[in-house]
Amino acid sequence: MKVTNIDLYKYFGWPKPNKYAKGILHGIFFDHDLDDTEMCPKRLHPIMLIIPGGGYHFVSQREANPVALAFLRHGFNAFWLDYSIAPKNKYPTMLVEAMMALTYLYKKAESMHSDPEKITVSGFSAGGHLAGMLASLSEEEKQLFYPYGKCGAHLRSVVLGYPVVMDDTEGVSIRNLAGPEDPNPSRFCITNRDLSSFPPCFIWTTKEDTVVDPTTNAQALKDALDRNGVKCQLVLYPRGVHGLSTGDENTYLDYWEDINIRKEVFGWPELAVEFINSVGGGIKD
Repeated sequence: MKVTNIDLYKYFGWPKPNKYAKGILHGIFFDHDLDDTEMCPKRLHPIMLIIPGGGYHFVSQREANPVALAFLRHGFNAFWLDYSIAPKNKYPTMLVEAMMALTYLYKKAESMHSDPEKITVSGFSAGGHLAGMLASLSEEEKQLFYPYGKCGAHLRSVVLGYPVVMDDTEGVSIRNLAGPEDPNPSRFCITNRDLSSFPPCFIWTTKEDTVVDPTTNAQALKDALDRNGVKCQLVLYPRGVHGLSTGDENTYLDYWEDINIRKEVFGWPELAVEFINSVGGGIKD
């Protein structure tokens, strides 16, 4: 097993928009077969690209490594993106970096013992919004980072945790992404994008989320994907605050004391893996 940290701008020789841009891909992956016997046949590992949240003004560490570890135990080679943030950066910088990450994982799959046909992106809160944009790229956006289109990188599935679709309660996420002078921030609403080619999508959130309203965000996306004939599963937990991440000891919130909520939400990665497997994106087809 190996750990990697890749400066995507340096790898692709792509100019940074400014000195504050990040674009660092971190990962942990199986670099060889654990065994090659009748008990454990030789196989490639699916890829999980994780995009943490943070309202586009920081990158949540609670939604980075802990999520990678959660999927690693299910056979995924797991990577998370440390992307550029406001106010020093705005759209399309974050999206270009997400395209860079997907392109890198697709191109380097063989050397990292991964299957390039089994890439899932998992995003949380504002990171869920960025994942949603990556899954619904317009032809114009694909030209922002032309190596993406040339290499044929694509997603098998999408996993979204309490995602920003319209915006959060304070209206901060989209404003940070678009910048204060953008005349049409509504164009960044995921449900306003072309969803006809959106990959199969697993969404989870809670009814008690007061930061990203589950009705105008998660449920709205589920309805839009249904209208476009995209396979989608929404799990709406009855209780729990925003930002639960994996809901285990690594991401425990001090103000979240109800052990019953933790036990319930803790199971979402397993449900997500079942969904990914159902569309042929996991280690088990």
